[in-house]
Amino acid sequence: MILMNSFYHVMQRLQVASGFEYTVSLDKEHYIYGAHFPGNPVTPGVCIIQLCKELTELHTGEKLWLKEIRNVKFLSVINPREHEMVKVSFQPLVPWENGYKVLAEVHAETTRFARLSLLLQRRSGVCVVIPTYNNDAHLANVVEEVLHYTPDVIVVNDGSNDRTRQVLEAYQSRITCLSFPHNKGKGYALAKGFDRAEALGYTCAVTMDSDGQHRASDLPRFLEALDQHPGALIVGTRQLQQKNMPRGNTFANQFSNFWFALQTGIRLPDTQSGFRLYPLGEMKGMRPFTSRYEAELELLVRSAWRNIRLVAIPIEVCYPPPDQRVTHFRPVMDFFRISLLNTALVVLALFYGYPSRLIRSIAKSP
Repeated sequence: MILMNSFYHVMQRLQVASGFEYTVSLDKEHYIYGAHFPGNPVTPGVCIIQLCKELTELHTGEKLWLKEIRNVKFLSVINPREHEMVKVSFQPLVPWENGYKVLAEVHAETTRFARLSLLLQRRSGVCVVIPTYNNDAHLANVVEEVLHYTPDVIVVNDGSNDRTRQVLEAYQSRITCLSFPHNKGKGYALAKGFDRAEALGYTCAVTMDSDGQHRASDLPRFLEALDQHPGALIVGTRQLQQKNMPRGNTFANQFSNFWFALQTGIRLPDTQSGFRLYPLGEMKGMRPFTSRYEAELELLVRSAWRNIRLVAIPIEVCYPPPDQRVTHFRPVMDFFRISLLNTALVVLALFYGYPSRLIRSIAKSP
């Protein structure tokens, strides 16, 4: 969600004794107001928070993630027909870890609308890669949620033949889009997404599914884990015993975990999760040889063989009801492909994987 030059325009910036202040003009005809009390429009609270985040980015010249909302008090309604011009006053930014503590007040001449306390984190080296195939019903919501946390978004349209192209056209000035004329598979989409991320200068890529099961609100957890474990491949761990969990997921995950432990000597609680942070620098151009769902398992195993640290963190997951669920997993063919991959990886583990890990460990020893 990027609002500058659409929902609002910056009219003036002032350096004041107490910090700095922006005067902005709200677009009272913006579509956001059409869904909020037509005839008596109300500026949504999430837009006020985003306004303060974007003005902080403008002031610092840095891309920032919303790490935490410490405190927000909405004191009065901002009706753009009554207050088209508003001021946002900031106290001096306080350095905090890899970012800033932000204290701001939104007001007009005689009215205070909101006071906010936010933690914004500097993370220009991380982007979010979203591969998608025929998920037009969920894609816009996923992109909007991610943009609330970061503008660094790459969507890979893997040959969709639904309305995905039309959905992405609305975001073409706000995100990076890649499109293939025909479906190539998730592994291929991830590889091309990683290529573009590296070309744009990113050192890490968080991957998310486009079906709405992953929560963008978990993105800060990956950044926290990255700060604690630089260079690690971070895997989001789902709670597999929950409402609307597809049948067979628990067994399939346990099956995958068993083979992964056999191939690497490492135990992970969720080797099938697609919500991950890949350290592109440490992977040194590693791309999957396989092109479909099995590619994520392959990348995990090969990263382990390269002695890239694997870190599991908890994430939330939301599965829609069965009648609203979109899946392109082909039970027979894809399970067969995964079984072939597991067989090949077990053989490779004996002659390459385990020896490679041992040699790398010795080479790193003092």
